Amino acid sequence: MPKTLCLLLFTFLAGLIRVTAQPSADPARVPNSEVVRVGVLPDGPYSWAQIRTDTTLAFGPADSLRPARARGYWLKLTLCNHRRRAEATELLVLPNLDNTLFFFDEEARAWRTRRAGVAVPTDRQRVKGPLPLWLPARATTTVYVRVRLSPRAALPAAIGLRVQLEPAAVARKTDDFFGTAWAVALAVLGVLLLTNLSAYFRSRDRATLYYICTQVGAVLYVTAFRGYFKVLFPTPVFSLLVLPDGRSYAYTLNNVLMHLSVVLLLTGFVQMTRAYLPTAARLPGLDVALRYALRGYCAFTAVVAAVNVGGFYLNYYTLLLDNLLVLGVILLLLFTTVAAYRQRLPLARTYLLANVLPLLCVAGVAVYHVIFGFDNNGNLLLPDLAIVSHALCFSAALSLRLQNLQRTLLATEQEARALALDIQEHELRHREIVLKNSHIQAALLEMQRRQQARDQHTQALSQDNEQHEATNQELREQLEANQRELASTTLYVTQKNALLAELKQQIRELSAQRPDQQPELAGIQSILQTNLYLDEDWAKFKLHFEQVHPRFFEELQARYPALTKNEQRLYCYFHIHLATKEIAALLNIDPASVRRAKTRLYKKIAAADQAAGRTPPPEPPLSVE
Repeated sequence: MPKTLCLLLFTFLAGLIRVTAQPSADPARVPNSEVVRVGVLPDGPYSWAQIRTDTTLAFGPADSLRPARARGYWLKLTLCNHRRRAEATELLVLPNLDNTLFFFDEEARAWRTRRAGVAVPTDRQRVKGPLPLWLPARATTTVYVRVRLSPRAALPAAIGLRVQLEPAAVARKTDDFFGTAWAVALAVLGVLLLTNLSAYFRSRDRATLYYICTQVGAVLYVTAFRGYFKVLFPTPVFSLLVLPDGRSYAYTLNNVLMHLSVVLLLTGFVQMTRAYLPTAARLPGLDVALRYALRGYCAFTAVVAAVNVGGFYLNYYTLLLDNLLVLGVILLLLFTTVAAYRQRLPLARTYLLANVLPLLCVAGVAVYHVIFGFDNNGNLLLPDLAIVSHALCFSAALSLRLQNLQRTLLATEQEARALALDIQEHELRHREIVLKNSHIQAALLEMQRRQQARDQHTQALSQDNEQHEATNQELREQLEANQRELASTTLYVTQKNALLAELKQQIRELSAQRPDQQPELAGIQSILQTNLYLDEDWAKFKLHFEQVHPRFFEELQARYPALTKNEQRLYCYFHIHLATKEIAALLNIDPASVRRAKTRLYKKIAAADQAAGRTPPPEPPLSVE
């Protein structure tokens, strides 16, 4: 890294020597071209044809233009070239808001026009306003210039009129000189920017990040200071101002980027100082002052930029205060660096040495602008020296800081390795103890596991027993309830059939006693007979029976499919051990018929079992009661 910085410093100095060695114009020599006479005519408005042909239009001498009289003026300039050969010149007319040059082209034998000025959107010159003009050898040339005073501009009551003629070679050499200085500074900044970007992505150091911020601001600053953003972005023009001496100013995107670059530079200076030196912990008072100074300047710049963009050119009036604020922030940074050095903060001496030259150069730029103003058209080497010296010195400081961090990190790693060895020894001892404890714990856990398994098994058996007992109790209760319901249903059917049989007997007797009412009594007897064979009582009985003996009829049908429904009903009554009289009452037949039906039923069942190879069920005894 130091070799790279030395190479960059050598490149920058070589570039400065190269541009400084270029020949410049001798201000003491006699000019070859000069302005002989200036005639002024307020615009009527007049067309170019009238100006060229109307001899009644009188151009008179004047040293100022008055906007109240006219918003445009025509100038008739008589120029003389004393040289033996034709010369390329640049004509500058102040005020230079919007000037149009009318000149006669000897080769094309026709009048041509050129337009330039700070308010002209097509003027892409670094320094707006000069009008290129070719003067023939040893001749006097007459040209016309139309001066427009834009209504958007803030104009004084009287504007000084100035006409300047400069050889184009001199202007071109000046542009080449400062263009080369700008290119050399940009190359140095670009190399350092790429180098520190890679360093930041490796280390993620905040100081390096803010240094990159200052480099970006430096690139914007030197480009805007030279006016190259006017070449790239000639529009928009936000606000205009004309001074009484004729100087014209326009607030464009170049000025916006100039303000932004100064904000980025100061932000990088301040934040890098706070990150490089632990000011928040070691110098809290100065840390607060730096933060508020930066915020104050940023707020001031934002207000000024907003007013200028809004249409009022405030930049000229705030320039002095702007540079004083920058100078104050720079002095505060120098004071903070000296205070850190006096308190012997880490790397404070290195940072102070890296700060002195760049900050003094930046302060020199601010002082120059305070004393001499800003009208140098970017033809000043001090900003390049300030920017490049800052980039080189701070890059060296960051390199030393990273080296110091690497040494600290290496020492920390060595301590960490030694500590790791101690930790490994303690871990080995700890593992031995843990291993013994694990064996003991494993034995205890196995005993606990077996005891828990026995307890769980005993508890599960107890729960199963309790659950079985509860289930059996529920089944017993349900069985008793179903049996009570079945008995109740059986009793009800028996009583109902007995009652119907008695009513039937009484109707027979009544029919014998009253032959005249025999048809009506016969109808009632038929109804009673029908009720004796209703299936509703049987369905109710069957429902309760199946609740006590689930799937009884399904299994009976599957075992003896030849049984009729009446036989199934009779088998059901036999299965629950009903008496012969009860069955006779339920079926409304006499007890002898019940016995005969039982004999036929069991013979049929025995035949079916014998055919299927099964043992027939025992025939239950019949109870007479």
